[in-house]
Amino acid sequence: MLPLPEIARVAATVDPSWRSPVADAVADAWGIAPGAARWLRSSATHVFVVPPDGDPRGVLFVRFVPASLRTVRDLEAPARLLGAWSEHGGTVAPLPSGAGLLVETVPTALGTMHATVVPAAQGEELELEDLTSSLAQSWGAALARLHRDAPPLTAADEPPPLDLDALDDDPDVLASARAVLAEVDRADHPRGTLHGDFELDNMRWADGRPTAFDADEARTGPFVQDIAAAVRDLVGDSPGRVEHRTLLADFLTGYRRVRHLEYDEVAALELHGAAVAVRGLVALAHLEVDAVADEEPWAVGLRATLVEHRQRLRARVLAVTVAR
Repeated sequence: MLPLPEIARVAATVDPSWRSPVADAVADAWGIAPGAARWLRSSATHVFVVPPDGDPRGVLFVRFVPASLRTVRDLEAPARLLGAWSEHGGTVAPLPSGAGLLVETVPTALGTMHATVVPAAQGEELELEDLTSSLAQSWGAALARLHRDAPPLTAADEPPPLDLDALDDDPDVLASARAVLAEVDRADHPRGTLHGDFELDNMRWADGRPTAFDADEARTGPFVQDIAAAVRDLVGDSPGRVEHRTLLADFLTGYRRVRHLEYDEVAALELHGAAVAVRGLVALAHLEVDAVADEEPWAVGLRATLVEHRQRLRARVLAVTVAR
């Protein structure tokens, strides 16, 4: 996620119609008309949406991040993966710029930005309560196809190594995080290119099949860790207990229809869920989510949400370690 001060920088440029000259400067590299892009959200990147009547190519998502925070390579690897996966129907392919690039580097009033543009995925977003047995199986099969079809990442495409030193102000969590990751290494489960965040809110559904529209968290790792990241809502927030056991079984059934899944991989889901939580804790540590004075109300609320999320991640890491 972007640092809150960075989100505030862009928010200050957005007018009452959700337009921003920063977004206009970025969108121009794709021939998108000034004022067409409207602020949607800022999370891993700033995201502006071009509505159906704003461009003849249909709904587009303009995504950008300061060059001071991410490199071109950080955006290029996910963009290439989206293109590769789209050939099999699992994702939408990024739209090349007017210069034929998947990632453009653009000067703006807030400094240099790296940017991509992605067409809207067809279909609708599903909530957890919308899931049926059939849809859960389709979701699992879709992730297995991504694992089967993904090209390997080069060393240059990999994200930076996990910075566990970011957790050194919480010795209990740091010790637990090291123990979890050491256990993951010992388990030596099948590995390959991971999507990293194949959750329901990162896809759209049409005709009973999901399509993903980002791959910002892509990396190489154990396939079962990608499963654990995807099914966090099915597992729930109570360590040692699965809240939606039947839907989780359906997800795994669908996955197995495409890729073989060993018994010991399934048995290690909780361990890998803790490993995903470790990654989340490191990311939040770098965001410095503890309260600061004189913030805008939206920032206060977002910061409180992140602090609550950190507590849930911390509990999951500690619980798995204690259980072992």
